[in-house]
Amino acid sequence: MLKKDFLFSKTPLPQLTAAQSRILEYLMENLDDVAYMSSAELADKLDISNATVVRFSQHIGFKGYLDLQQHIRQEIKTRLNVPARLKKKPVNVGETKDFLKTVLKSDRDNLARAAESISSDLFEAVAAEICKHDEIWVLGLRSFHGAAHYFATNLRFLSKRVNLISLESGTVWSQLTPGLNPDALLISITFPRYCRQTLDITELFHNAGAKIVAITDSHTSPLARIGNWVFPLPFWIDSFFESSVAVVSFLNALLAAVSFSGGPKTMDRLQALEKVWEEKNVYVKQTTTALPSWAAQLTSKNR
Repeated sequence: MLKKDFLFSKTPLPQLTAAQSRILEYLMENLDDVAYMSSAELADKLDISNATVVRFSQHIGFKGYLDLQQHIRQEIKTRLNVPARLKKKPVNVGETKDFLKTVLKSDRDNLARAAESISSDLFEAVAAEICKHDEIWVLGLRSFHGAAHYFATNLRFLSKRVNLISLESGTVWSQLTPGLNPDALLISITFPRYCRQTLDITELFHNAGAKIVAITDSHTSPLARIGNWVFPLPFWIDSFFESSVAVVSFLNALLAAVSFSGGPKTMDRLQALEKVWEEKNVYVKQTTTALPSWAAQLTSKNR
């Protein structure tokens, strides 16, 4: 249970009505649950109106319940490590099969929030920066290295010179010597609990004068403070681990925007790649072939 002062970092402790005091006490006792509950669910739990929950949020200094909930998540996300999450049963999960719909719904909600919160002008500006930069670095370590690898691989298909920073080839610092180009662009990804090496490497680029695209959870994250363009993306789901769905979807959108901006040049590049892949037999060709004997036998028996 946290101290009540946690909720009132934005304003002095105000006078509360009886209903508002009940909400506060419930928040303090069930903070991890409230982080995932809707205002309607919280109201139903306390047998009060949804409007009362919203007014409480505004009364203590927040724009509304969602703003309050974001504040709660910001507080708890750095203190909940994986073992702590494993000990805590996710909300709305009674048995194993419930995870399918619960997690997919959480990811769907995260995508909706991302679509509503990201500035289209800011997105367009970053797509333009990617198009005009000759040297691009992509950084995402630990659980977000997969997303970084995916983005870097596909960006290379678009004729961009892309360097993926990885820990797999020994010390990462050997990739960054003898010096960094101040005209480079770094796309850096980290989320709570924030990978120390990601922050240190990003700081190195920042000090060299490179431009930084920060993909993180909020404008108050340590990565956002050194980013030229900051994209806060939701990543919490009702599970034991974080979700990278919103991150990958955002990177997909950037790839699409860069492809579109490239016009005929992009098409020529992709057609050339397709020709090479076909000549080298990189992918399985989608042609009609005879069934193996065992499969043909099974098919004939079922007729």
